[in-house]
Amino acid sequence: MLVIIVGAGKIGFNLAKILAREDYDVVLIEKEKAEVENLEEYLDIQVLIGDGVKRSVLEKAGVQAADLFIAVTASDEVNLVACMVAKTYGSIKTVARVRNPEYAYLSRRKKETFPGVDYFINPELILAKEIIKLIDVPEALDVVYYAEGKIQLLELKITAEAPIVKRQIKDLKASNVFLIAAIVRDEQVIIPRGEDFIYPDDTIFVLAKTKEMIAVEHFLGTKRTQVEHIMIFGGNYTAYHLASILEIRGYQVKIIEPDYQKGVELSQQLQTAMVLHGNPTDLNFLANEGIDNIDVFVSLATDDQLNLLVSLIVKDLGVRRTVARVGRTDYLALLEKVGLDIGISPWVLIANRILRFIRHEHDLLSITLLGNEHAEMAELLVTENSPVAYRQLKVLDFPRGSLVGSIYREREVIIPRGDDFLKPGDHITLFALPDVAAKAIKYITG
Repeated sequence: MLVIIVGAGKIGFNLAKILAREDYDVVLIEKEKAEVENLEEYLDIQVLIGDGVKRSVLEKAGVQAADLFIAVTASDEVNLVACMVAKTYGSIKTVARVRNPEYAYLSRRKKETFPGVDYFINPELILAKEIIKLIDVPEALDVVYYAEGKIQLLELKITAEAPIVKRQIKDLKASNVFLIAAIVRDEQVIIPRGEDFIYPDDTIFVLAKTKEMIAVEHFLGTKRTQVEHIMIFGGNYTAYHLASILEIRGYQVKIIEPDYQKGVELSQQLQTAMVLHGNPTDLNFLANEGIDNIDVFVSLATDDQLNLLVSLIVKDLGVRRTVARVGRTDYLALLEKVGLDIGISPWVLIANRILRFIRHEHDLLSITLLGNEHAEMAELLVTENSPVAYRQLKVLDFPRGSLVGSIYREREVIIPRGDDFLKPGDHITLFALPDVAAKAIKYITG
C-alpha cells in the first residue's frame, strides 16, 4: 500500500515512522529541506523536497498509483487544497489535518464543503477528548473503550499497598470478571499467564465490562475519586476544546494564559471557565488562584520542557493529578521517573486515528497504540469466512505475544476463557505486541 504524506513536522514524521514500521510504502513530501535532512537514513521511506500542492511534485511521488494521501502541514488551507488536488487523480483516499474550529465544524455539518477530503483529523480536539477520558477515570494512565462503549481497557499503576501485590494471577478471584491483558515491568511488556505474579510498580492493562470497572479497580487496589476543580495551562485550541467540554459537564475550570490578548480572546469564546493572566511558574500566583484546591492540572503548552516543569511545580504544591502534553515520545518514560502522573502524546493519538482510517475494513473495526507504543489493541469482526470462526480459543494457534481480551456477542460482553468459541458476528478485542500485531490480525481475518 502506497501512502503519500505532505508535511514533515512532528505529525508527519511520527506518522511516517509508524507506517514504515507497519510495512507501508511511504513517500514524505516537505517544502523545507532542513526539515528532512538525513530522514531517509533514519526511516525506511522516500523523501521528496517540494510543494505538496503542485501536480508535478505529486506525480513524482506516485500519486496516480497511491492508495492514501495525508496532508498534515501546519496550514489548514494547504492541507485542504492538497487533498483536493490529489483527489483529481482518481479513487485515492484523502486525509486532511484541520485545526481551525470553524473548518472542523463545517466538515462535520456539511460533508460537501470540502469535496476532496474523505477524512478530517483535528489534533487539538482529539487531544482534548482523550484528556476528558483521563479526567473521568483520574487514577488511570490510559482509557480506551470498545464494543460501543460497553468494554473498557484501563492502564493502571500498581502500588506496594495494592491487595494483589505478590499474588499469582490465577489466584485473583473477584465477583466481577476481568482480564489482565498485559504487564509492563522495567519497560518490558509481558503477556501474562496464570502463574505470573503482580509486583509493586507494575503497570497493568485490565479489560472489563465498563459498568463493572469501578468494582474491578477497587479489587485491584485503586479507588476512583471525584474530580471537581481543573486548572489548564496554555490558552490554545486544545484548551478551548477541553474547557468547552468541561463547562458542559459542570466542572469548575481555570485557564492560565501568559499572553494577555490571547487570554481575552479565549475568555470571550467560553461560558463559565475563568481565564487567568499569569505565569504558571510563579508560586505566589498559583497560591492566590487556589492551586491547593485543584484536583487535576493539565499542561498544554507546545514546549515539552515547560509542561514538565510546570507539572513538577504544581505536583509539589499538592495537586493530586497532573496531565502533561508531551510531543517527544521519549519524554513519556521520563515522567514516571520524576514523579509525574500522565504524559499524553498528540502524535500517537493522531497516528491511532489515521491507522483506524487506513485499516477500517469490513472485519477490522479499530486499532489503538497503547503504552507509549508498547502494544496494540485491535477490535475485529469475526465473519463466516474467518479462519477462527466456530473454533475454541484453546485450540487456536495465535502468535506468541497476542491474546483475545474480550468478545462482544449480541450486545453481551464476554471475558473469554479457553473453552469459549468464536462465532460469526462476534466483535473481539485482540491485544498484541507490535512485532506480532499484523500477523495476529491476519490470523483472525484470513
